[in-house]
Amino acid sequence: MELCIILGPSDQGREKCKEAFYLSLSNLKLDYLDLFLIHWPGVKNLKPEDPKNRELRNQSWASLEEIYKSGKVRAIGVSNYSVAQLKDLLQHASVVPHVNQVEYHPHYLQSELKQFCCSQGITFQAYSSLGTTVKESPLLQDQKVTSVASRLSRSPAQVLLRWATQQGVGILPKSTNEEHIRENIQLDFDLSAEDLEALSNLNINKKYAWDPLVVF
Repeated sequence: MELCIILGPSDQGREKCKEAFYLSLSNLKLDYLDLFLIHWPGVKNLKPEDPKNRELRNQSWASLEEIYKSGKVRAIGVSNYSVAQLKDLLQHASVVPHVNQVEYHPHYLQSELKQFCCSQGITFQAYSSLGTTVKESPLLQDQKVTSVASRLSRSPAQVLLRWATQQGVGILPKSTNEEHIRENIQLDFDLSAEDLEALSNLNINKKYAWDPLVVF
Protein backbone atom coordinates (compact mmCIF):
# COMPACT_ATOMS: atom_id res chain seq x y z
CA MET A 1 0.00 0.00 0.00
CA GLU A 2 1.23 3.47 -0.89
CA LEU A 3 0.21 6.53 1.09
CA CYS A 4 -0.14 9.66 -1.02
CA ILE A 5 -1.38 13.15 -0.19
CA ILE A 6 -2.09 15.97 -2.61
CA LEU A 7 -1.59 19.70 -2.29
CA GLY A 8 -4.86 21.43 -3.08
CA PRO A 9 -5.15 24.73 -5.00
CA SER A 10 -5.91 26.61 -1.78
CA ASP A 11 -2.55 25.61 -0.25
CA GLN A 12 -0.21 26.75 -3.02
CA GLY A 13 2.85 28.76 -1.95
CA ARG A 14 6.05 28.05 -0.05
CA GLU A 15 4.82 28.25 3.55
CA LYS A 16 1.22 27.13 3.02
CA CYS A 17 2.49 24.06 1.20
CA LYS A 18 4.73 23.03 4.10
CA GLU A 19 2.00 23.71 6.63
CA ALA A 20 -0.44 21.53 4.69
CA PHE A 21 2.07 18.67 4.44
CA TYR A 22 3.03 18.58 8.09
CA LEU A 23 -0.59 18.91 9.18
CA SER A 24 -1.45 15.84 7.09
CA LEU A 25 1.54 13.97 8.49
CA SER A 26 0.42 14.81 12.02
CA ASN A 27 -3.22 13.90 11.38
CA LEU A 28 -2.17 10.55 9.94
CA LYS A 29 0.23 9.98 12.86
CA LEU A 30 3.05 9.00 10.51
CA ASP A 31 6.76 9.78 10.28
CA TYR A 32 6.83 9.90 6.48
CA LEU A 33 4.67 9.47 3.38
CA ASP A 34 5.25 7.69 0.09
CA LEU A 35 4.13 10.42 -2.31
CA PHE A 36 3.29 14.12 -2.12
CA LEU A 37 2.11 15.88 -5.23
CA ILE A 38 0.73 19.20 -6.44
CA HIS A 39 -2.79 18.43 -7.62
CA TRP A 40 -3.34 21.37 -9.97
CA PRO A 41 -1.10 24.05 -11.56
CA GLY A 42 -3.51 26.82 -10.58
CA VAL A 43 -4.31 28.56 -7.31
CA LYS A 44 -7.72 28.91 -5.71
CA ASN A 45 -9.36 32.33 -6.19
CA LEU A 46 -6.89 33.35 -8.91
CA LYS A 47 -7.97 33.71 -12.52
CA PRO A 48 -6.38 31.07 -14.78
CA GLU A 49 -4.45 33.75 -16.70
CA ASP A 50 -2.97 35.35 -13.56
CA PRO A 51 0.88 35.08 -13.62
CA LYS A 52 0.80 34.55 -9.86
CA ASN A 53 -0.32 30.96 -10.55
CA ARG A 54 3.14 30.24 -11.93
CA GLU A 55 4.91 32.01 -9.08
CA LEU A 56 3.01 30.20 -6.33
CA ARG A 57 3.17 26.72 -7.86
CA ASN A 58 6.93 27.10 -8.29
CA GLN A 59 7.15 28.12 -4.64
CA SER A 60 5.17 25.01 -3.77
CA TRP A 61 7.57 22.85 -5.75
CA ALA A 62 10.52 24.33 -3.87
CA SER A 63 8.81 23.27 -0.64
CA LEU A 64 8.18 19.77 -2.00
CA GLU A 65 11.88 19.50 -2.81
CA GLU A 66 12.78 20.62 0.72
CA ILE A 67 10.42 18.06 2.26
CA TYR A 68 11.74 15.33 -0.05
CA LYS A 69 15.35 16.08 0.85
CA SER A 70 14.43 15.93 4.55
CA GLY A 71 13.34 12.32 4.11
CA LYS A 72 9.74 12.95 5.13
CA VAL A 73 8.44 11.78 1.76
CA ARG A 74 9.80 9.14 -0.59
CA ALA A 75 8.66 10.72 -3.85
CA ILE A 76 7.23 14.01 -5.07
CA GLY A 77 5.26 14.82 -8.16
CA VAL A 78 2.58 16.83 -9.90
CA SER A 79 -0.82 16.26 -11.42
CA ASN A 80 -2.49 17.86 -14.42
CA TYR A 81 0.72 19.53 -15.61
CA SER A 82 1.09 20.27 -19.32
CA VAL A 83 4.34 20.11 -21.27
CA ALA A 84 4.76 23.89 -20.96
CA GLN A 85 4.14 23.81 -17.21
CA LEU A 86 6.61 20.95 -16.77
CA LYS A 87 9.25 22.73 -18.83
CA ASP A 88 8.85 25.82 -16.68
CA LEU A 89 9.13 23.77 -13.49
CA LEU A 90 12.25 21.99 -14.73
CA GLN A 91 14.01 25.32 -15.34
CA HIS A 92 14.01 25.94 -11.59
CA ALA A 93 13.84 22.43 -10.10
CA SER A 94 16.68 20.64 -8.35
CA VAL A 95 14.54 17.47 -8.22
CA VAL A 96 12.71 16.19 -11.29
CA PRO A 97 9.10 15.24 -10.51
CA HIS A 98 8.81 11.51 -10.00
CA VAL A 99 5.30 11.40 -11.45
CA ASN A 100 2.74 13.39 -13.41
CA GLN A 101 -0.82 12.16 -12.92
CA VAL A 102 -3.03 13.15 -15.84
CA GLU A 103 -6.21 12.27 -17.70
CA TYR A 104 -5.39 9.55 -20.23
CA HIS A 105 -7.61 7.21 -22.23
CA PRO A 106 -8.28 6.34 -25.91
CA HIS A 107 -10.33 9.50 -26.42
CA TYR A 108 -7.49 11.67 -25.06
CA LEU A 109 -4.03 10.31 -25.79
CA GLN A 110 -1.83 13.26 -24.81
CA SER A 111 0.97 11.71 -26.89
CA GLU A 112 3.24 14.76 -26.70
CA LEU A 113 2.93 14.94 -22.92
CA LYS A 114 3.50 11.20 -22.53
CA GLN A 115 6.61 11.36 -24.71
CA PHE A 116 7.96 14.39 -22.85
CA CYS A 117 7.48 12.78 -19.44
CA CYS A 118 9.26 9.66 -20.68
CA SER A 119 12.18 11.72 -22.00
CA GLN A 120 12.59 13.43 -18.62
CA GLY A 121 12.28 10.31 -16.49
CA ILE A 122 8.88 11.38 -15.14
CA THR A 123 6.43 8.54 -14.57
CA PHE A 124 3.32 9.14 -16.67
CA GLN A 125 0.33 7.97 -14.63
CA ALA A 126 -3.29 7.90 -15.77
CA TYR A 127 -6.50 8.85 -14.05
CA SER A 128 -9.99 8.82 -15.62
CA SER A 129 -8.94 5.76 -17.62
CA LEU A 130 -12.60 5.04 -18.37
CA GLY A 131 -13.31 8.54 -19.65
CA THR A 132 -16.00 9.69 -17.23
CA THR A 133 -17.35 8.07 -14.09
CA VAL A 134 -20.97 8.18 -15.24
CA LYS A 135 -22.73 5.07 -16.52
CA GLU A 136 -23.34 6.73 -19.88
CA SER A 137 -19.61 7.19 -20.54
CA PRO A 138 -19.17 7.48 -24.32
CA LEU A 139 -15.88 5.60 -24.06
CA LEU A 140 -17.34 2.62 -22.19
CA GLN A 141 -20.11 2.44 -24.78
CA ASP A 142 -17.86 2.86 -27.81
CA GLN A 143 -18.53 0.08 -30.33
CA LYS A 144 -14.84 -0.75 -30.75
CA VAL A 145 -14.32 -1.03 -26.98
CA THR A 146 -17.41 -3.20 -26.46
CA SER A 147 -16.48 -5.36 -29.46
CA VAL A 148 -13.00 -6.11 -28.09
CA ALA A 149 -14.47 -6.73 -24.63
CA SER A 150 -17.05 -9.17 -25.98
CA ARG A 151 -14.47 -11.10 -28.00
CA LEU A 152 -12.16 -11.46 -25.00
CA SER A 153 -14.99 -12.12 -22.51
CA ARG A 154 -13.94 -9.08 -20.51
CA SER A 155 -15.72 -5.91 -19.48
CA PRO A 156 -15.21 -2.63 -21.40
CA ALA A 157 -13.59 -1.20 -18.25
CA GLN A 158 -11.05 -4.03 -18.14
CA VAL A 159 -10.20 -3.50 -21.80
CA LEU A 160 -9.58 0.22 -21.24
CA LEU A 161 -7.45 -0.38 -18.15
CA ARG A 162 -5.42 -3.06 -19.91
CA TRP A 163 -4.93 -0.76 -22.91
CA ALA A 164 -3.13 1.64 -20.57
CA THR A 165 -1.11 -0.85 -18.53
CA GLN A 166 0.01 -2.77 -21.60
CA GLN A 167 1.66 0.45 -22.77
CA GLY A 168 3.50 0.77 -19.47
CA VAL A 169 1.18 3.46 -18.10
CA GLY A 170 0.22 3.27 -14.43
CA ILE A 171 -3.47 3.55 -13.66
CA LEU A 172 -5.54 4.92 -10.78
CA PRO A 173 -8.93 3.21 -11.04
CA LYS A 174 -11.43 4.46 -8.49
CA SER A 175 -14.44 2.57 -7.20
CA THR A 176 -16.40 1.93 -4.02
CA ASN A 177 -18.12 -1.08 -5.59
CA GLU A 178 -16.54 -4.34 -4.44
CA GLU A 179 -17.31 -6.11 -7.72
CA HIS A 180 -15.76 -3.29 -9.75
CA ILE A 181 -12.67 -3.20 -7.52
CA ARG A 182 -12.17 -6.93 -8.04
CA GLU A 183 -12.72 -6.50 -11.78
CA ASN A 184 -10.21 -3.65 -11.98
CA ILE A 185 -7.35 -5.85 -10.77
CA GLN A 186 -8.18 -8.81 -13.00
CA LEU A 187 -6.10 -7.63 -15.94
CA ASP A 188 -4.32 -10.93 -16.58
CA PHE A 189 -4.82 -10.86 -20.34
CA ASP A 190 -3.17 -9.24 -23.33
CA LEU A 191 -4.57 -7.13 -26.12
CA SER A 192 -3.27 -7.84 -29.59
CA ALA A 193 -1.20 -5.24 -31.41
CA GLU A 194 -4.20 -4.73 -33.69
CA ASP A 195 -6.52 -4.11 -30.75
CA LEU A 196 -4.08 -1.68 -29.14
CA GLU A 197 -3.84 0.28 -32.38
CA ALA A 198 -7.59 0.24 -32.96
CA LEU A 199 -8.25 1.58 -29.47
CA SER A 200 -5.59 4.26 -29.83
CA ASN A 201 -7.20 5.32 -33.11
CA LEU A 202 -10.30 6.31 -31.14
CA ASN A 203 -8.49 9.50 -30.12
CA ILE A 204 -10.66 12.59 -30.59
CA ASN A 205 -8.68 14.84 -28.22
CA LYS A 206 -11.67 14.85 -25.87
CA LYS A 207 -11.17 15.72 -22.20
CA TYR A 208 -13.76 14.68 -19.64
CA ALA A 209 -12.08 16.31 -16.63
CA TRP A 210 -10.79 19.84 -16.01
CA ASP A 211 -8.36 21.42 -18.47
CA PRO A 212 -5.00 22.58 -17.06
CA LEU A 213 -4.03 24.15 -20.37
CA VAL A 214 -6.04 27.25 -19.46
CA VAL A 215 -3.79 27.94 -16.45
CA PHE A 216 -0.90 30.37 -16.98
